[in-house]
Amino acid sequence: MHGMKPVRLAALAAAWLLAGTVHAAAAPQVVPAVPTAFEPVRLRMTVDSCSFEPASVRVTAAASVVRVTQQFNLCLAPAPPIVVDVLLGSFPAGDYRLDLYATPQVSGAPAVTLPFSVSDAAQIAIFPGPQRPLDAYTGMWWTGSESGWGLSLYQSPSYALFGVLFVYGTGQDAQWFTLQDGRWTSFTTWTGTVYRTRGPYYGGAFDPALASIARVGSASIDFIQAPGKEDTAVLRYTIDGAAVTKTITRLRF
Repeated sequence: MHGMKPVRLAALAAAWLLAGTVHAAAAPQVVPAVPTAFEPVRLRMTVDSCSFEPASVRVTAAASVVRVTQQFNLCLAPAPPIVVDVLLGSFPAGDYRLDLYATPQVSGAPAVTLPFSVSDAAQIAIFPGPQRPLDAYTGMWWTGSESGWGLSLYQSPSYALFGVLFVYGTGQDAQWFTLQDGRWTSFTTWTGTVYRTRGPYYGGAFDPALASIARVGSASIDFIQAPGKEDTAVLRYTIDGAAVTKTITRLRF
């Protein structure tokens, strides 16, 4: 290609990369295929492992259109394909369109266009409906002045909450408990059951006969909504008769 004009070389490279990077055998798709409101939505595509440059991928949005741009590496030969997931975000119920570009900027027609719809989460058909949160509380929570223990929370798109509490026992041995089987008593307060789980030694073969789960108490979390109290909650739990109340904050990093 010695002596080839830069414009011509760039055009050939773009055309080759577009043809070789997005494989026809595994067309780009939105996952999950039918997302529910505020569930994380991803773009899944099969790409050339040499030409694909993860650091160049950018996701932007305007109105109901989500755009993904990228910059490809110039490779002398195709490399083995890999599957890549790109987080697009979480969306309210509605109709959307994904535009995938083979360029680092939004210019010209997209290489791929994928329409997708987000549906409302299924709810029990009663009135008034059951309590549910209006915010998402997934994250790591702790008390900043008390390093060494904390609470990991996951809130599903169907509003179910699951927690793992990692603390220390009377002998300063590490212990962890799960918070589950709960319900929302208001749009900011969740209450549920605390379980202790035991199992075999982590370095050996898993023996189900040594695994057990037992109910040991209850817990509630009141997610405070007040000026200056963002990402703050009051955690109350009782385990084996010991009652504890802590103010916790969501860890941001």
